[in-house]
Amino acid sequence: MVFQDTIKLAAQEKGATDITDLITDIIQKSKINVGTCQLFVHNSMSSLLINDTADEATKEQTVDFLAQLAPSSDGITATIDQSMDAIPEAMRAAITQTCISFPVNRSKPALGTWQGIYLWEKTSQPKARKLTITVIGE
Repeated sequence: MVFQDTIKLAAQEKGATDITDLITDIIQKSKINVGTCQLFVHNSMSSLLINDTADEATKEQTVDFLAQLAPSSDGITATIDQSMDAIPEAMRAAITQTCISFPVNRSKPALGTWQGIYLWEKTSQPKARKLTITVIGE
């Protein structure tokens, strides 16, 4: 059986937002007990992460590290042209994921004990995001 839904997420602040409970609820509504869940965010200015939930500092350190690999253009005041603004965000898109998959067991994400699913908003001017959830299984 295949279940698919596309939802609209409200604009989130820059940083990582835990969406594990939301995804768990949708998987349970799918009535699929065992299978695989795939998440896809329809925007390159945000990404999906599976990360540690035990320590808030770990999540923030991960986001900070990824941001250092490709600094934001938010603070740039002088650019040669408007396309320069997109360069750091394009580099981030190249090293992060807009799509993740994980197993489903007992109609819940089969994640590690301290793992959670996060939407990482990379821009300081966030917008509502579309997220497609596909659950395949029985």
